[in-house]
Amino acid sequence: MKHIIGVWLFFVLCMPPAFAEGAFCSGETGTVVTFGNGIMSEDRDDAGESRDKIRDSLYATLAPEEFNKLEFDLAYNESYGLMADLYESLKQRLGQDNVVVSFWRWLGGREVIPDEVQEELLKMATRFDFSTMVGEEDLANHLALYRNSILEGKKVMVVAHSQGNLFANAAYEILYHGSDPIQSRSLGITAVGTPASFVGGDGPYTTLVEDGVIAVISLATVTGVLPPLFPNITNILSGATTSDWRGHNFIEEYMAEGSRSVTKIISDTIMVMTGLEQPPQTVQDGIITATLTWGPQPDVDLHAFEPNGFHVYYSARNGASGYLDLDDTSGYGPEHYYVSCATLEAGTYSIGVNYYSGSAPETAFVQIAAGTSVRSFSIPLAESVGTDGNTTPVPVANVVVGGDATVGYTFDIQGIATPQ
Repeated sequence: MKHIIGVWLFFVLCMPPAFAEGAFCSGETGTVVTFGNGIMSEDRDDAGESRDKIRDSLYATLAPEEFNKLEFDLAYNESYGLMADLYESLKQRLGQDNVVVSFWRWLGGREVIPDEVQEELLKMATRFDFSTMVGEEDLANHLALYRNSILEGKKVMVVAHSQGNLFANAAYEILYHGSDPIQSRSLGITAVGTPASFVGGDGPYTTLVEDGVIAVISLATVTGVLPPLFPNITNILSGATTSDWRGHNFIEEYMAEGSRSVTKIISDTIMVMTGLEQPPQTVQDGIITATLTWGPQPDVDLHAFEPNGFHVYYSARNGASGYLDLDDTSGYGPEHYYVSCATLEAGTYSIGVNYYSGSAPETAFVQIAAGTSVRSFSIPLAESVGTDGNTTPVPVANVVVGGDATVGYTFDIQGIATPQ
């Protein structure tokens, strides 16, 4: 979540894995632009390329002083399989040898969908629940990402594609209408190729007429189930070269150079983030941060062991290089630990959690950012252990820092708990 600010961003992939201290800590971030990936982003690399495409387009559009206030991040989610579910169901129920070929032709509008296939899609829609496509652990990690940025005094601009809109809408609902709502209008959403019937916060959306994926989802809608938002733009005869025959890919179709859709998406993004409120800063940004959230049980604690031997937690919040600047004892969190650029040390920072008090099993979610790396972890906690766990918290991850301020620092987040 802590990314290099300014034009230097464009050279980061060409640099060795050691970075000078000043490269991380210069500049002032006003807005975190986050990409929420959809079903056509197969892995983090694909999703990262989409995020970078947004970054490049904003760089080409905004004045340097405005672009340099932006930070770019990724709200990654696994594929929860709408298209895979449709395909497998049709293959099993229809028993057609050519489903593997015809399915994608139907999806892209290259063949007329047979009546029996339409009937099967309609049957599936009666038992399909979009909420099952929003994974609880992924959503918790997204919420930690958004909350942490807002606590650091940053606006959050989410550009969500396809399935990513289901996550973005769910996050918006929890952040503003959940048990611990945020008070500032600091999070906005721009939707792209959305299967949802609305955009959280009534934000703008872009769905192509030629988007075959959304067309299939619309076809599978029955009485009582709200259909996706109606297509509102086309790239046909725009002069742009698009290369996704399904009409749904984020980079190849929606962000194609010279297309109507890319112009609208970037314009909508700038409009929404300009209208967001700058939240008050509650916690400090840092070159290393760890953010803990959990469920309704009263108290889970964040612990950090620093290279110098200091143990930072609720009873000793000041370390030699880091500080626990937010502690929570009433459920959900967050708790927040940070290391500033000025106090960073080489060595290993060990992050852990302790289930201090509660009456039922709980799950802790920890998001760690170090340099340009971000990793999220979920930690199941069977029962509270009180102060007995203060000296032996459940290990989450080690952040190994190499180098120094002269030659540059390296960062390696080594997971011990289950990564997400």
